[in-house]
Amino acid sequence: MPDVIIYFGPLEFAALVFGLVALAAAAVLYRGHRRRRAEVQHLLDGFSFPAMLFRADKLSARNTDGAAFAEAIELEGIVDDSRRTGRTIVRTIPAVEGQSYQARAIRLSKDDTLLLLEDLAAAQRQQAFYRNFIQNVSHELKTPLTVIQGHASKMAEASEDPQSVSASRRIISDEAKRLTQLVDNLLTLARLESPSFSLDRSPLNFSALLEECILQLSDMAEAHRVALTMDVASGLPRLNGDRARLKQVVLNLLDNALKYTPAGGTVSMSLSDDPESQSLVCWIQDTGEGIPEEDLPHIFDKLYRARRARSLPVEGSGLGLTIAQQIIRAHGGEVGVRSELGKGSTFTFTLPYGGGPAG
Repeated sequence: MPDVIIYFGPLEFAALVFGLVALAAAAVLYRGHRRRRAEVQHLLDGFSFPAMLFRADKLSARNTDGAAFAEAIELEGIVDDSRRTGRTIVRTIPAVEGQSYQARAIRLSKDDTLLLLEDLAAAQRQQAFYRNFIQNVSHELKTPLTVIQGHASKMAEASEDPQSVSASRRIISDEAKRLTQLVDNLLTLARLESPSFSLDRSPLNFSALLEECILQLSDMAEAHRVALTMDVASGLPRLNGDRARLKQVVLNLLDNALKYTPAGGTVSMSLSDDPESQSLVCWIQDTGEGIPEEDLPHIFDKLYRARRARSLPVEGSGLGLTIAQQIIRAHGGEVGVRSELGKGSTFTFTLPYGGGPAG
């Protein structure tokens, strides 16, 4: 077989270098393109409503919620108008099942148009909710302030009547405590709903935490002449949770049970393990007046307070159960309630666990 001689001169070397450079440049461009696509997709996925990106007149990317609108002809017209005029176009379009959406086409560049769809009904519901929330907070703040102002004036007018002054001081002190509790609860709720909120987790013996709560409220139970009991299963696993927040939940639920249970009644708390869901399950049951059936779906809503039988005064700020639900959900659990008028209520919450036995 004759020898094969391959000539590799300057031109061939230059061609090889050029090819390698072109290949490297193509790889860099491809990686940059993929990175930009990933960044765009991350941006779209960050929207809590349908979002789509059009390149020229073609759909380039969308988030999950935008899938239902990918074939909507109305949207293509809005995008075309935005490209043609170079302006942001806002229009209301009919959508599936009678819902109306506000479409907003935003021109990002010569070729790219961002299209956002907002559910008008959901936006209206949210606006109505916050209007009601602000009105309720204003009312809750105004009531104790009015009482404080009235009794402050009364003290000035009845300065020579020690008994009247003493009564006004006591009422002012109670209303100031009520104001402080409301403001504290509002601040706590704001922190829980903040995107930057995080739990201060550590391993904890939840059984011991429940015992602390029972001891802390034993004087209150004795004053109300209500029996306060606890039943805890043995060998329960430890939790990895925020001790202070979980104690706040238990104290809130026990405090409510004691307030709404008449003298001679019972408030019992039990704790057990559910191996199937790998969660601790806690029940707080009372023999109190119960919650009206029509109020049950709303008792975890902000500032909602269930009506009481026999026109008894409604206590609390209406935020305690909302805070308790937020804390339990932040731990990956759920909270629920069963109640029957005249027979009492049972609040139940679950907490996923990890680790070994509590000992």
